Amino acid sequence: MKNPGLVLRSFKLKFGLKLCLLTIAGVLAVTLSLYFLTSRSLGESYGSAIYTIYNLKINIFTLMFASFYSVFILAVVTAAIAVIAMLFSHKIAGPIYRIEKNLDVISSGDLTLNTRFRGNDQLVSLADEINGMVRSLNHIVRTSVDALEECRRCEERLALLLNAKDTPEQEILDAMQALRRAAAELKKYASAVKTG
Repeated sequence: MKNPGLVLRSFKLKFGLKLCLLTIAGVLAVTLSLYFLTSRSLGESYGSAIYTIYNLKINIFTLMFASFYSVFILAVVTAAIAVIAMLFSHKIAGPIYRIEKNLDVISSGDLTLNTRFRGNDQLVSLADEINGMVRSLNHIVRTSVDALEECRRCEERLALLLNAKDTPEQEILDAMQALRRAAAELKKYASAVKTG
């Protein structure tokens, strides 16, 4: 089964759907409010209707220019907000993506990986914490491997002493004590890791 990532796909879909619905609702609300604010009857009589149309004809260029100007300003503001949102989301989403990939590598057993970000990214402190965790795990694993290797050497020495003829009892006891010390050292490092 593939790792779903830090942000679940269902959350991404729900968030995108909500954002689209909110945008559509906003555009619809603005359109309806503009319609109700600008709609009015042409008048009660034929003369008032002609007068209203005549006033509209005189002011149509002003209205068209104002509408064009408003739409242009709205487009510029929308573009600026989109650019700012993209920059800030990149500062958050980029590091999260990198952390997710690095955690996959760490979980596969590579304890030499160092997570680095640009100095102005928002999650630099999280990267420092991850690096500290990896260094700590690396230290525990290395010392456990060293202790295990010492146990193996002591066990081989003890086996040689037991297979040899006329081995003094004190040498066997010393080899057993060395094996006991190595096993205690291994137990100490293993007890530093809590498992469920």
